Amino acid sequence: MSSTLKSINSTIENSPADEAPSLRESADIAAAVIDMVKQFSGIKSRVNSGPEADHSPMFLLVKLAHHGPSRASDLAGLVSADPSTVSRQVASLVKGGLLERRADPDDGRASILVPTRLGLDRVAEYGRRRAAIMQPVIADWSPRDRIDLLRLIRKYTEGIESHREEIISILLEHTVQAEQWKEHKS
Repeated sequence: MSSTLKSINSTIENSPADEAPSLRESADIAAAVIDMVKQFSGIKSRVNSGPEADHSPMFLLVKLAHHGPSRASDLAGLVSADPSTVSRQVASLVKGGLLERRADPDDGRASILVPTRLGLDRVAEYGRRRAAIMQPVIADWSPRDRIDLLRLIRKYTEGIESHREEIISILLEHTVQAEQWKEHKS
């Protein structure tokens, strides 16, 4: 058992079930999430190089495939990204034949982005690959553990979305404090 998991288990065992999470619990969960992201990032960096290494355009394509045709500005909002970044990624998807621009039926001056057949095929392939990557990790887990993980990840993701502005505010406050600390050190 990892030290992060031991710390989380200890914290949980010593906390009443109805008590709000302590900063320690929150820190332990944040550390576990960061450990997970680092594990996947380390693996991806070993196997990815060249133009396929950037998964951001694929992320946009997957979002469009699941949410339906969208304006680029709406897509940027959906993925919480800068519109200029999304615009560059969309251009590469269009150039690669994975997306096409169509006239917006509600406003002929605007365009909507629609995955092409090739784009939808790529999304399906990407989904199969993600499933194949996850399968060995959870192969020896009980069905209940797999269901619990999925439920908790969805709950965590929904929590991030519902507290987005609060999280941004905390991050901005930290950025200001870090800048002040740098100035003080100089």
